[in-house]
Amino acid sequence: MRFQHQVRLGDFVSMAMDNNDAITADDHKRADQDSKDAQEDLASLENSSRRILRESSSATTHTYLLNSKGLVSAELIKDDMILVVGLGLSLCDSLDNTTKLETNKALRNQKLAHPEAAELAAIIHGLNWALELGVESIQFFCDDSSNILGYVTRKVIPNESIVAKLLKQVFLLQTRFTSCQALSVSRDMTSVVKLARDAIASQTRWFEGDTEYESCPVCYGYVSPSDKFEVQGCFHRICVTCMRKPFSSEQILRGNTAICPYPDCENDLVPEDCRGFADDNAITLMIQRKKEKAIPVKDRVYCPNPCCSFLMSDLDLNSHVGNNPCQLSEERKCKECGLSFCKKCHVPWHHKKTCDEFKKSESYLKSDPALLESFVKTQGCKMCPQCQSIIQHGGGCMQMTCRNCKHDFCYTCGAACKKKKLTCKCSRSGK
Repeated sequence: MRFQHQVRLGDFVSMAMDNNDAITADDHKRADQDSKDAQEDLASLENSSRRILRESSSATTHTYLLNSKGLVSAELIKDDMILVVGLGLSLCDSLDNTTKLETNKALRNQKLAHPEAAELAAIIHGLNWALELGVESIQFFCDDSSNILGYVTRKVIPNESIVAKLLKQVFLLQTRFTSCQALSVSRDMTSVVKLARDAIASQTRWFEGDTEYESCPVCYGYVSPSDKFEVQGCFHRICVTCMRKPFSSEQILRGNTAICPYPDCENDLVPEDCRGFADDNAITLMIQRKKEKAIPVKDRVYCPNPCCSFLMSDLDLNSHVGNNPCQLSEERKCKECGLSFCKKCHVPWHHKKTCDEFKKSESYLKSDPALLESFVKTQGCKMCPQCQSIIQHGGGCMQMTCRNCKHDFCYTCGAACKKKKLTCKCSRSGK
């Protein structure tokens, strides 16, 4: 069961530290009202949570597991860029992982807008939450990719004063449990990360009249929440207009896979989830790109049948050969249409002929690969020795790098480069 508890202002400040910043009378009124609303929501949450814990098992006889995540994000709220802290918490019984309580919370305390401070704030809030629910034995998980676990286990001394203050709160809370142990993260944190993201996203919404708006972190436009898409994995909420950009014809023609358009985010999009704003042809091509990306360039094999062109991994094709003495042969069989073909010549399999012998035959001279090779030569181009992509020399150095597979070679003779240097005796200079 999942409970959500979201607070618009930093009511957590009084628990973590004294905030001496100057505030106005209106700020006091808003803070008092927010605190009152938060206490009412928290009381309701605690009553429901205690009932569930009593129904599942005795809170005093089992060790509970606490997963927490604190994130900091710069969000455009109306016309102001504000640092928002999002907390995600999950509490479950170690003997019954199906009994799980979840909550999240958003803070706008600028003192907590530091990655390590946000993580510690999440732990503090989680430990307080567990104590209020009557939990006596707990294990909480710390992110070992940062210094949090080192801080909590007293192996690392923090440099930031705000981190040191929050750490004292963690130590104090630990003493209030019968058993309290800090461990390295070894569980799936996706759910608590999403809770923290949801808490942050909840702060980017506002009402003007009867209309609800939400800001897009890519174009900074104001759109309805229903016109935004949440990306799996990174949980960025992007407007539909910006989400169409990774599926543009320019991106597809470059052979790029679709990634989240949020600045500096490299999270891959799931094409099947994007059918609401991308056409079927773009989705199909993007699925193909993802398959290509998963196969190393040197292992990619395409069926030469023009009606098939199925992409396969040469490692998978070889795995079906087993102990066959012909294993070193260039013969391959398409897994889609069943055509036997030569991997090297990229033509239907030439029985009882070597590749060199077949290339001298009339059958090869009339084949599509031969016609393509002839066309490439007449255009003054060459093919990459590794992936067979067509490459045109634009002038300058004869040392080339294939944009498709990143293979370095000599444009004059095709010899591979080693350590970014030519291995042949050809001149590096060109027209």
